[in-house]
Amino acid sequence: MAKTLPQTIAQIHGSFADGLSPVNVVEDCLQRITGQNEAIRALIYVAEEEALEAARAADAAMRVGKHLGPLHGIPIAVKDVIDVRGWPTTAGTRLFEATVAERDAVCVANLRAAGAIIIGKTNLHELTAGSHDNPWHGKVVNPLDPERGTGGTSSGSAAAVAAGFCVAAVGTDTGGSNRSVAAATGLVGFKPTQGVIDADGALPTAPSFDAIGPIASSVADARTVHYAMLGVAEPRPVDIRVADITIGICRDLYQAAVDPVVAAVQESFLRTVERAGAHLRMVPFRHAAEIREAGLTILMYEFTQRYRNLVEANPDRVGAAVHAFLSKGAEISERAYKSAISYRAATESEFDRLFSEINVLATPVVPGLAPRLSDEMTAVGPEFVPYGLAGGHFRRWANFFGVPTLAMPLPIEGSLPASIQITTPKYTENYLFSVCNTLSRLETGPA
Repeated sequence: MAKTLPQTIAQIHGSFADGLSPVNVVEDCLQRITGQNEAIRALIYVAEEEALEAARAADAAMRVGKHLGPLHGIPIAVKDVIDVRGWPTTAGTRLFEATVAERDAVCVANLRAAGAIIIGKTNLHELTAGSHDNPWHGKVVNPLDPERGTGGTSSGSAAAVAAGFCVAAVGTDTGGSNRSVAAATGLVGFKPTQGVIDADGALPTAPSFDAIGPIASSVADARTVHYAMLGVAEPRPVDIRVADITIGICRDLYQAAVDPVVAAVQESFLRTVERAGAHLRMVPFRHAAEIREAGLTILMYEFTQRYRNLVEANPDRVGAAVHAFLSKGAEISERAYKSAISYRAATESEFDRLFSEINVLATPVVPGLAPRLSDEMTAVGPEFVPYGLAGGHFRRWANFFGVPTLAMPLPIEGSLPASIQITTPKYTENYLFSVCNTLSRLETGPA
């Protein structure tokens, strides 16, 4: 869907000097929401008057030369597991339909302090663990193709950005959601090092894996929103030459088929990067199958411990998919959970050693293009596979080891976009953003 206003933060801020105002930006977003949200179902709560009031305040500040921060006048939507003062935090379920946040989550307070305008709450899988068809709010439709979904629990966050309902959005990533939905919509999805963004004021899914991160139109925007949520000044990017980047290719990590069209686009991108001077190196990892199993054990056990009693006391207030998830989680013993935690500790050093030979890992985000809206299946050659269930192969290992990772789009002419995932060691977010910015320029121009 065409966007009439500038799309990126830098473009919008540049246009402020030419007469564009924060009110213009917010009004444009609200017009799109009014005209399209009923069909797309990206937002489940819209604060029109509050957003306009904040935009007018940002406008007034700009007129007297006051800069409110790196997100001055930028509309941002927030996944509905994160508290916004005075708004419902429902996690997409009737269990919490009467819950109203008394204060902003830390990350939201930091966004406001950076000048952001919080415009609404985004749709999601129920309790972040249900199906793509939320029983209370419906399926989120991919703005790039109404027959496609967005493929993850942060579905509404990605759809809101892709539809122009906001400039960026906040999602959560427990098993790859920020990355899978970004891949489906041609956006950038980022998962920081686990625990870097303060989760105070966010409902947990599995605390060992949960990470709060941005979904945006560019690497630069994702970077700006990330550091704003962190509550710190954005550091200077690392000056990186392509020739100084060694990219690890580790097929052992996912051990699953990728659609030939997607694989060809990723291979073409890597060869473009190689011709520009980067080095490609195959790296092995022996424990992929075991970490998939251990990761699922940790995720399901922690979720079940958090929500089982509440759901059992209110069985009619959640959908069938959550009941099915909890039923499977109830089969996991505390002993199995502790064993999985121990296994993570035992294998973490071996994973970290991958980066002694390489600077970044490059892996697929998902097995195919955006999933069918009807059943969340994606084509892999002549077969169809579950888009979301592939997270165990393609994405959950990054949550298992807590490392930062970023999904960046790879356009396909005449088609939905593909995506590739770039990963670095823990606490190297600035380096990761800098590498991705450099690589994205090789493919599509400045991010």
